[in-house]
Amino acid sequence: MIKSFLITLTVLMATFSFGQEGWNWPEDPDLKSQAMEKQAYYKLLIAQSKFEEAMTPLNWLYENNPNLNPSIYIQGVDCIEDILKKTSDKGRKERLQDSLLWMYDMRIEHFDNPASTMDRKAYVAFKLYYKTPSKYSMLAELYAKAFEMNGPEISTFNLNTYMLLAKNYHQIDSEKMPASKVLDIHTQISDIIEAKRKNGENPEKLDKEQAKTDAWLSSIPGILTCEFIEQNLVPRFRSNPDDISNAKKIFNYSLQAKCIDQPYWLEASETVFKEQPSYKLAVTIGNKYNASNESGKAIKYHEEALSLASTSEEKFDALMGQAVANSKLGNKSRARTLAYEALSAKPGSAEAYNLIGNLYFTSFEDCRGDKSKVMDRGVFLAAYKMYERAGNTAQMAASKEQFPSIEEIFNEGMEEGQTITVGCWINESVTIQRRD
Repeated sequence: MIKSFLITLTVLMATFSFGQEGWNWPEDPDLKSQAMEKQAYYKLLIAQSKFEEAMTPLNWLYENNPNLNPSIYIQGVDCIEDILKKTSDKGRKERLQDSLLWMYDMRIEHFDNPASTMDRKAYVAFKLYYKTPSKYSMLAELYAKAFEMNGPEISTFNLNTYMLLAKNYHQIDSEKMPASKVLDIHTQISDIIEAKRKNGENPEKLDKEQAKTDAWLSSIPGILTCEFIEQNLVPRFRSNPDDISNAKKIFNYSLQAKCIDQPYWLEASETVFKEQPSYKLAVTIGNKYNASNESGKAIKYHEEALSLASTSEEKFDALMGQAVANSKLGNKSRARTLAYEALSAKPGSAEAYNLIGNLYFTSFEDCRGDKSKVMDRGVFLAAYKMYERAGNTAQMAASKEQFPSIEEIFNEGMEEGQTITVGCWINESVTIQRRD
């Protein structure tokens, strides 16, 4: 048995002595021979799943040849993680956890790629200590370094975990992890997710990470309120409206805290749009301005939305937004033109036909000539036709109540079923019908 083991070890040493670029063997021949033996020995033990025994030759390498190769620390991590699973002794477990993180420190000290190693170290430390409040300060420092060193290259698995850490730390020590710092971390993570999205990373995966990150923030009682936003962020924004970082915070946090009806959200949205124009934001701002009857601004943003639209549905919404705004301004002909353009993008839309019907229905006073009651009431015949296309039975009935009476039709020498053209801006052919 011993003879077989020695033969295997000799073969491994011979194998590993060739073709190993990037291995920094000692110059001293005796030390090199020992290092090669230790390397072959720990690999053999790992292959046999003897992880605890493998730590003996690995520890020798850490002491005598610490810059041999990153693999001695990578495989050391594997060994310690296996030993940790089988260890119940609290004191030993703590020492092993320290050793585990020390492995990453040695890789950073002796080899390249410190950013990616710090990225991994932060996550490993989080898994070890996220339920240990006494370690939160250390974890926060690790994550801050990892995010600083990696930026958008930070691993996806470190995104919502950083937010969870910030949440837990704030809840046990709001002085060391104040609300403002928690919000800064949320913004940092959100910005990185957006950068990853622009770099072509999986959007569905990123959406899930953003949702988890938002959920951790929202689950912190009292941290994100409209009052907090108004007191801490809005004054700074009002003094410097071009501060995109602060504007993004107001924009995102208002969404989280359901403060989008506040005027500062709309102001911040416009700043964000200048920096990061998007269809969704343009149409949202346009709808908000339509709701507040600021039709000129609504038209501007719905025009922006149309230029950014990429689907028929998006084009429809942008055109209808413009149509509604023009309707509120009294630009009825322009509103109808836009509604028909919207119908080209979405044929048969009840919303568009309803809008045109409303334009006609409200045009009686605008278009009456007081020469012919039948012709004046033609606007309601035209409105009825549009409501019918929309399937709006309530407004069809309301229009029918305003149709000319049979007496009015007869007295003017006309008859039911006759085609007439409604004048004014409408210029629509309709069939004469009488009200009941």
